[in-house]
Parts: sequence; structure tokens; C-alpha cells
Amino acid sequence: MRYTVSYMEQFDLNQIRIFVRLVQAGSFTKAAEVLRQPKSRVSRRLSALEKELGVQLIYRTTRQFQLTEMGRAYYERARGLVEGLESLSTEVSDTTTEVAGLIKITASDDMGVNILPGLLDEFSKQYPQVRFEIFLTQAYVDLVKESIDVAIRIGHLRDSSLRVRRVGTVKNILVATPGLLERYRNWEDINQLSNIPFVGFTFLSKIEMIRGNEGKKFNLKPTYTYTSNNPAMLVELALLGKGLAFVPEFLCAEHVRTGRLVHIHKTLRGQETPISIVTPEQKETPLKIKKFSEFMAKRMKEILGS
Repeated sequence: MRYTVSYMEQFDLNQIRIFVRLVQAGSFTKAAEVLRQPKSRVSRRLSALEKELGVQLIYRTTRQFQLTEMGRAYYERARGLVEGLESLSTEVSDTTTEVAGLIKITASDDMGVNILPGLLDEFSKQYPQVRFEIFLTQAYVDLVKESIDVAIRIGHLRDSSLRVRRVGTVKNILVATPGLLERYRNWEDINQLSNIPFVGFTFLSKIEMIRGNEGKKFNLKPTYTYTSNNPAMLVELALLGKGLAFVPEFLCAEHVRTGRLVHIHKTLRGQETPISIVTPEQKETPLKIKKFSEFMAKRMKEILGS
């Protein structure tokens, strides 16, 4: 496809961009939503582009449209042009814009205390102009209402208005101190576990586990000596020998490695629960949030994978 020099000197890149987004969206209504422009403006820009080109790019009907043969050929070439320029603009912006300012983060207490400090310190060494405000809670936080930039969420997410990046999964495992296992030798029989002291979640009257690779369910009704709504507290109680604990693996992995806790009945485990980096959906993501989200996603995948 060839164009005259006079056209190339006066072409409107924005019109081409709108045409590309229109084709990708599949309708004027959806394209208007993506571009955040009135549907009438999208239609006018398309007509202006067709007039300048002197060809019809799209056959329009009241409910849908179809690309003409020329429109399809133009789209294939224009798409690369638009995406290439947008990618170039982002790269240039990233290298000339300083990563600085305040980032507000929320996470659960256990995840925040055990993982965040080291990662925030690591990120700060790369970008010393960034400051952090950290809000740890077990409760759900409305990111938009509370003006939170980034959340680390454990569990399945339903809010479609958020931008979600899954970074791994976590599962609960059974652990206890060597001393406790010495006192209660019947721990080796899984059917006797309910007769051994447990420390567990306040809201769980029974523990649901998966047994073996075949995924068979195994339910346990423990005898609690201590309960808490905080899994990190349960790990600490387990370390004191107060009972068996069914807690997130990432919280006790180091204690298992050093021998302070023993991972028992390794064929029993909890359901794998997703962990995600979550940010509010917005038209333009600030560079500091983009860099931080990318960093956290990469590092948390490494941590949870190991």
C-alpha cells in the first residue's frame, strides 16, 4: 500500500489510533468506552480518516460493522505503527521520569510483617525517592475509597474494577515442635490428631484438608487450647509447644528449615489459595506504581515459588 508524500505530511495519527482501537473493540460503543470519548466523536474521526484516504474502511450498520478489504489491509499495517509508537513513548517516558513519591500499600498482617519489610527495603535501594505508607489488616479494604495504591491480597477476588496480577499460591500445612511430638506419640496416626492439643483459627470449628495427590478430602475436628484470628500468632504459639498448628506454609518455612518446627503428615495440605498484587483500574498508571507492581510481582513469584 502506497501513500503520497502530501498525505504523509498531514495525516492525523490520532485518527489512525482510533481506527485501530475501534477494530480491536469490535463496536463503536465499546471503542468509545476504551478511548473514553463520545461514540459520536469516534464515528466522526473514522469518517475523517476515510475521507483523507479516499477509501471506505468499514461497512457500517445500525448494530455492527464489518471491515472492507482495504480496511483490513490498512488495519494490519496501522496496528503495528500505533502499538510501536505507544511502546516507544512508554519507554522514553520511563527513562526520563523520576520514580518518586508516596506509595500506599495494604496487606494482611501475616503477609505484611513477614514479607514486606525486606522487599520494601530492596525496592528503596533502587528508588530512594519513594516513600511508603503501610496499612496492615485482616479486613477487606476498599482501595479506591481509602486511596490505596497497591494491595497484596490472599484469596479469590471478585471485584472486576481492580487490576489483578496473580503472583502465586499459598497452602496451609501441619506443624509442631519436636518436643510436642515427643509427648504425643499418637500424632503418627492421622485418626488420632483430634486428641492432640491444637492452636487454630477462632472461626474454624473444623479443619478441611486434602489428602494425597488424588485430592481426597480429610476433615479434622481439633481440640483447641488456643485460638486466634492471626496466623502469625498461631505460628508463635506452635513454637512454644502449645499445640499442633495448621498454618500458611510461607509463615513457618524458615522454622521448618531450622528444625524448630516439624512438618508432619506431608500428604495432608490445605486448598491452594491465590496471592495477587492488586491496583485500582485507572487510565494512566503512575510510573512509581507500575515499577513497584512489576518489582513485587517478580520477587513474590520467586519467594512463593521457592
